[in-house]
Amino acid sequence: MVSEDDDEDFGFKTGTEITSSKTTYTIVRLLGEGGFGAVFLVKDSKGKQFAMKVEKKLEKRKHSKLKMEIAILKLVGNAKHFTKIVDRGKKDKDGFFFLVMDLVGKSLADLKQERSEKVFSFATGLGVASQCLEAVEELHKLGFIHRDLKPQNYACGLDDNRHLIYILDFGIARKFLNAKNELKTPRETVGFKGTVRFAPLACHRNTEMGPKDDCESWFYLLIDLILVGGLPWRKLNDKHDVLKEKEDCRKEKKHLLFTGIKQNAELIKILEYIDSKAYQDKVDYQFIYRALAEACTNAKLDIDAPYDWENTKEKTSKE
Repeated sequence: MVSEDDDEDFGFKTGTEITSSKTTYTIVRLLGEGGFGAVFLVKDSKGKQFAMKVEKKLEKRKHSKLKMEIAILKLVGNAKHFTKIVDRGKKDKDGFFFLVMDLVGKSLADLKQERSEKVFSFATGLGVASQCLEAVEELHKLGFIHRDLKPQNYACGLDDNRHLIYILDFGIARKFLNAKNELKTPRETVGFKGTVRFAPLACHRNTEMGPKDDCESWFYLLIDLILVGGLPWRKLNDKHDVLKEKEDCRKEKKHLLFTGIKQNAELIKILEYIDSKAYQDKVDYQFIYRALAEACTNAKLDIDAPYDWENTKEKTSKE
């Protein structure tokens, strides 16, 4: 989260109006900021609130991240784990593109921070992770990989949709299938893309990433949601050091990744399954869903029970 003063750096103050062919939106406040631009809470002329993503138009930027986001959201249509496009446009004179989407609730990262031990309960963690993977599976069906799966890029819904998880931010997504729906030939070397803490081994090793690598990032996200203290390499910043820790957690330090987690046999089975796959392999998502459900059942818990935040008074991110 960024301080409200930062919205002036982007040139938008509270009350700034942005007009599209449909309506006029008024900036309420800044919601977040990243390398691509910023996300604002806006309201339309009828007072309904939305999220507006804004990206600066730069000559040096080869690929617009917002264009990728729009392309994917148009392709998925009404898939339940994806936000809906409300409006979009560009302001050539002011040099920016914008995308207006349905508003969602807090990110999994923020919801987790509100918990006393900074992790979700076992049932919530596994239930949420199952939904996170459903969203990834949907994206993979369209021939895209996300390449930046982490708790910050998922959020719960608002009000009646508080049990529903949404996947966000497709700025560095990549098409892994060609126009004939065939797997693209892997590039010889690939630059590092994503977030060091959640990046798969292939990303660290500068090799091409496929669906199995998104699943590896998803697995780190799952552990981050339920392991008290977080991932073993959470305090390391150097990507080479993080790679070594990730490799060690497959060998002599395997216990570090699962210490204190109930029913870790099923989770070890999931990681070993993901690690057994190669770039060109298809993922059996059902195998992973079954293992998650089994872990919950063996712990005498219900994977579909109300989530931790549904049992609190926290309602929306609009307040």
